[in-house]
This record gives sequence, structure tokens and C-alpha cells, in this order.
Amino acid sequence: MIGTMLMGTCAQTAARMSDYADGELRGFRRLRVAGHLARCERCRAIYEALLATIAGLRSLGAEQPEARPELALDVVARIRREGGGRSP
Repeated sequence: MIGTMLMGTCAQTAARMSDYADGELRGFRRLRVAGHLARCERCRAIYEALLATIAGLRSLGAEQPEARPELALDVVARIRREGGGRSP
């Protein structure tokens, strides 16, 4: 009973996991989640998956190709060359 009070349950940890990952928990709540993750393999695996998901989402769009302003003109020219478009 005291262990659960100090380390929290899986449900309590899950409810605060996102805030913990974002560094938004302070004091006892932060210690409680950290303690639970240190002892619960299942919650630790979920937390690690959450961190991997966050990292993946943050990397989306990080590598964007350089914009080519002339791309639209190139597309139109190719369509006309291949007979798919009509010249005005």
C-alpha cells in the first residue's frame, strides 16, 4: 500500500506520462512517475515507445527538399512536349 502511494499505479503513471516526457512535472509528481518507471517494466516500455513517437513526429518535415520556383514551368513544358496540353 505504501509502495503504491509513493510510486503510483500504472494508471496514475500513464495519466502523467506525456507531461513527464515534456518536462512539465515538478516535485513529488515527477519523482512518483520516475520511481514507477524505474520499477515497472511495462510502463517503462510504454514510456520509451512514447519518446520514440515524439522524436519521430518532431523529425517530420525537418528534411525538406529545397524549393524550386521554376518547377511549375517545368511541369507545364513537359505536359506540352508530351502532347497532353494545348498551347494557347
